[in-house]
Amino acid sequence: MSVSIKDVAARAGVSIATVSHVLNGTRGTRQETKDRVEEAIRELGYSQNQAARNLARGRSSLLGLIISDIRNPFFPEVTSAFQDQALLHNMDAIVLNTNYDPQRTLNAVKRLTGLQVPGVAILTSQIDPAVAELLPQSGVASVFLDLGRVSRNVSNIVVDYERGICDSLQHLAKLGHRRIAYIGGPLELPSAQVRKKAFIKGALQAGIEPARAIDSDFTVRGGYSACGELINGSRPTAIVTGNDLTAIGVLHRAFGAGLKVPEDLSVVGFDDIMFSEYTQPALTTVAVPRSEIGKAAFQALWGMMNDPEQAGRELRVETHLVVRQSTLPVA
Repeated sequence: MSVSIKDVAARAGVSIATVSHVLNGTRGTRQETKDRVEEAIRELGYSQNQAARNLARGRSSLLGLIISDIRNPFFPEVTSAFQDQALLHNMDAIVLNTNYDPQRTLNAVKRLTGLQVPGVAILTSQIDPAVAELLPQSGVASVFLDLGRVSRNVSNIVVDYERGICDSLQHLAKLGHRRIAYIGGPLELPSAQVRKKAFIKGALQAGIEPARAIDSDFTVRGGYSACGELINGSRPTAIVTGNDLTAIGVLHRAFGAGLKVPEDLSVVGFDDIMFSEYTQPALTTVAVPRSEIGKAAFQALWGMMNDPEQAGRELRVETHLVVRQSTLPVA
């Protein structure tokens, strides 16, 4: 049978209100009384409901972390780094997955504000601006990924996608490639728009032939399907992709079509997820420091939580090209 606060009060010989004050530190209590209450708690094995305690104190030791796809290998490292930072500061994080569903994002934000968390990191590139406004309106510190703006109690993390795409194109151009295609993500994602624009701009600057660009969905299946379109007809000598999952799909489709990578087709990914090092061949890709994103998100929240008047910050995360085995000079 569970032990209640009433049982603790009876064992210690005090009122329920006194036990509550001892647990929540909401009023000074004589040391002798406090000792009796704490001894009763130990003897009975009482464990206070943390959510109720948070509501009573008007604050929480929990932070919210909202991600778009828990199955995507991009997010575990981000999540781990965020949680590690939280634990170092005697806090914890509740992780919620939206699966790219705007309604689930709205529900996640409402749930977190209901729990009275002091800060929320929304590390997904797809969010309705109206939903983004709910957090600062509730007095909750918030940090976003590629939201595009900062304000009081709102910070933003910007990944340098443009540099990453341009580095990919310059690498391929130096290898002699001129027929280079691109497979991106859904254009409702701001980050997908940035990457596609960077590819088109970079291709013009590098003097590359008018290149084909296909909008896909950042999945292995999407990469597989888009690659099938590209290799039918005037086949490119190289394909740049918007993320590594897409690139893995390209590798699989090329293999099925009897094309050798990189001898017949060079492939470049984006993100440098753990699997990219172990594909066959190992994938040349643009590394995004995911641990840095998780740490930056927490640090931004921590600063705003400790100074509610602090202006939000824009935090820039740099990328760099990792050259492996999936690119070679054009035959």
